[in-house]
Amino acid sequence: MKKKNLRVLVSVGASAAMLMSLASCGGSNIPAANSDKPAETTAAAQQESEAEKTEAEKTDSAKSDAAKSDAAKSDDGKNDSSEAADEVVTDKSADTSETESAKAEMTDLFISKVAKDANADTKDVRYYLVDDFDFNGKYEGFMFIGSEANKEDNSCEGEVWFVNEDGSKKLHDKFEYLLNKDGNVFSIVEGHDKNFVEFNDLYVTSAVTNLYYIDGDNCKESVVSRIGDAYVDQDTGDLVIKLSVYDGTCIYEKDSNEPMWAGHSWKPYYFYYSRNTGDFTEYGAKEINASDLKNIVGTDVVKELEGDGYTVDNIIQRDNGIINVNYSQETKNNDGSRSIDYMNATYDTRISDYIKAWDDDEAGLHGSDFGGIYEVQLLGSAHESSALPESPEEVYGVFVMASKNSDDCLDTEAALMDAEFYDEFTVYTPDFSGLNKEPYYAVAAGLFSTEEEAEKCLKEVKAAGFKDAYVKNAGKYIGGEYLYTMTSTEGISVEDDYILLKDVPVSLPYPVEYENSTMNLYVDKDTEFTKDRDLGTFTNYEEGETPYEWIKKNLELNKTDPEAYSEGVPLHGVFKVGIKGDRITTYYGSYWWD
Repeated sequence: MKKKNLRVLVSVGASAAMLMSLASCGGSNIPAANSDKPAETTAAAQQESEAEKTEAEKTDSAKSDAAKSDAAKSDDGKNDSSEAADEVVTDKSADTSETESAKAEMTDLFISKVAKDANADTKDVRYYLVDDFDFNGKYEGFMFIGSEANKEDNSCEGEVWFVNEDGSKKLHDKFEYLLNKDGNVFSIVEGHDKNFVEFNDLYVTSAVTNLYYIDGDNCKESVVSRIGDAYVDQDTGDLVIKLSVYDGTCIYEKDSNEPMWAGHSWKPYYFYYSRNTGDFTEYGAKEINASDLKNIVGTDVVKELEGDGYTVDNIIQRDNGIINVNYSQETKNNDGSRSIDYMNATYDTRISDYIKAWDDDEAGLHGSDFGGIYEVQLLGSAHESSALPESPEEVYGVFVMASKNSDDCLDTEAALMDAEFYDEFTVYTPDFSGLNKEPYYAVAAGLFSTEEEAEKCLKEVKAAGFKDAYVKNAGKYIGGEYLYTMTSTEGISVEDDYILLKDVPVSLPYPVEYENSTMNLYVDKDTEFTKDRDLGTFTNYEEGETPYEWIKKNLELNKTDPEAYSEGVPLHGVFKVGIKGDRITTYYGSYWWD
């Protein structure tokens, strides 16, 4: 068990021989509930009056093309969700001990505050939603400032603001927003441990849902915000997002290889609320073959489609039981041009039948066509995995000693390395479900997926003189820190509100067996550097900088003075970070390998 290849580069309390800081090294943009009514105050009466002026319907122009997009949100109760997903429900009031009168007072305070900050009159704050969205005993508010409702298209034009006791900030610039059936801009979507607030941008042929949640004193945007028209499936509890795309027909003019796309489609993708990430997560998906599909459906679907003159392009199986079959048909025209029509079929293994795509369609293979081309996954398509890596349920550790102080572990780590146990590291016990929840630092000679492997290592460790060593089932990794690796700056792009790290390998911070993940990660302006660790490993870091500012600055340096950049290669190496969904929340450390 000696001299094993290192599978990761860093762990809590990792030895200095394994790592050195970068500072010393020489070396896609995602496309674009009910309000708890307070006691009768001036603000509440104003909102109710505005609501009476609205009609719960979209514009005629939107209806004609977007009837299939299901932009209106359902408010019925829901059944239990699948075992793979945490429960998601809509339109329940947040459980709070505050009285309605207290909420009404806070509502009026928030309206005054946001009107002042926006340089607007309080009467222009026409719609709002005030609640304790994260159940921490503090109220927050979402406010619409703008015009009266347009009865013709059931919408209003203005800005959306967030406000709490600390202040306010604008979330969305002036735009046209869809009113819901209750005559409000805002609705609630519940996760397991927090409420999300939604509001909808209104376009001619579809609605696009914005989703926000509260994290401490901050208002943050969900990773699934502004993708498409979102609603909760009342049968499954899933969050369904219908993506509006022109991908139904691809046209090529004579002697041209330049595609022209037409044919509007609205295709549903499926998400669930994850307690681990605190946000919505897309169900995993993979491609399967014709034989797999036949075994699931019971008929040879591919043979049937090919017999009708279609080409089956690929078959996608999703972890929620949905199977999408992409197929197409090419037409060659007399003038030398050609076109390809793209279609799909959707089979639901939970009901053992094809779903009905549209109300006016018949059920069956062709009646389940939403049009266009399904991606394997909407977020992180074509990656090996678009989700954070997960450890096995059981991880067995060979432990040598433990202490409340991580510095006490250094001598034991060095002794294990001297004995040629190069997989030594220190485990922070709350990171694993089977270890002490009270914080300890435990030196391990290795972590293994089976007890047999751990016992074999234990014999070697004891033979090397570590008589008190023992094997323990550590459970699974449940910590919130991960590692991502950057070997180039080519995959980094800077936008106004975030930085995209494209196709980044993400791993657990301990050497356990798991499926590798490659993700698109986002660094937004709320991302922070940790306040309790040494930030000297971040080359060129200046006190007070945010990760967004630090990355942007070093990207500019790499362009203007590559030689100076290469002296510290600040954006290359291994980074320990906190991740929720695909958003990096915190940077903890920057490392290199020797």
